[in-house]
Amino acid sequence: METIRNYLESMFRGLPLTNKVMRAKSELLQMMEDKYTELIKDGKTENEAVGEVIQNFGNLEDIAEDLGIKDIINQSKYTEVKRRKLSFDELSEYLVQKKRSIIFKALGIALCIFCVAFNMICDAIRLPSFFGPSLMFISAGVGIVFISLSRSYIERWAFLKDEPCSIDSVSIDYLKKKARDFTSTYTVLSSIGILLCIFCFVPEIVFDEIDIRFIQELGGVGLFSFIATGVFLLVYARKMKKTFINLLGTNNKIDFDKKMENDMIENKTAKAILDVYWTIITCIYLSISFLTFDWEITWIIWPVAAIAKTIIKAIFINQKAEDKKAQEED
Repeated sequence: METIRNYLESMFRGLPLTNKVMRAKSELLQMMEDKYTELIKDGKTENEAVGEVIQNFGNLEDIAEDLGIKDIINQSKYTEVKRRKLSFDELSEYLVQKKRSIIFKALGIALCIFCVAFNMICDAIRLPSFFGPSLMFISAGVGIVFISLSRSYIERWAFLKDEPCSIDSVSIDYLKKKARDFTSTYTVLSSIGILLCIFCFVPEIVFDEIDIRFIQELGGVGLFSFIATGVFLLVYARKMKKTFINLLGTNNKIDFDKKMENDMIENKTAKAILDVYWTIITCIYLSISFLTFDWEITWIIWPVAAIAKTIIKAIFINQKAEDKKAQEED
């Protein structure tokens, strides 16, 4: 029986370990074992039974259609993709480092959002005027450092994006379990994050009703605390979920160059603007906020900017697709 399993492994070697392939492999193993058991009951020796099983089921191309993987066989036959094997230990280490990277990135973004609240805190406790801006820029600086650190954690794993890789069935089962376990966490964190962002105005309203000037001046602090915490939870939850999805799709990634090309914006002006987009928005936000001191209003620049960036990217990606379609028609 061990000979049959080893032969089965050799048959499926080189195929992407997708759910479809794994189901076909399991189904074929069951068929081979059933046939082997039947032959043994009929009085065949072990070697005779193994030989007949391999003779009946040993050519994967002949039974690929029955197993539902004929398209995958053909694709693998004509598409030569050299894949880097990602071991289970490497995968486990990557998940640990990726989680740390996501936490640092989410915390960095949260600090950049919350930094403006230091002006309000310093005004409320009557500190000298230079304390507010100083603490704000320190908080923003620490946030940027955290975001930079988040990249350093996964620098050695850049090959996951740059080249085709593969993971074995044990790693796939492990990832599926981790993804299932994270589903409830994702739902809770995303829900809390969305609610905090939606109801960020509540502290402002509640504190305004309290007839204490110090408390009233902290309403804006509560607003930014809600937003920063909500964004932290959303970034963490969605980045972790995306990590599991990307890893589970590792064996499906075939043409990396084509994927990267489709996601690329070719317009040089648009690309240059998007590269420094958030730096520009930060400058605009701080300039307007310092000129008007309407911190409780100017925060709206951030969600508007996020929507604008999505629209800009969609316009130029769609334009590229239209240009490519026009060239094909010509």
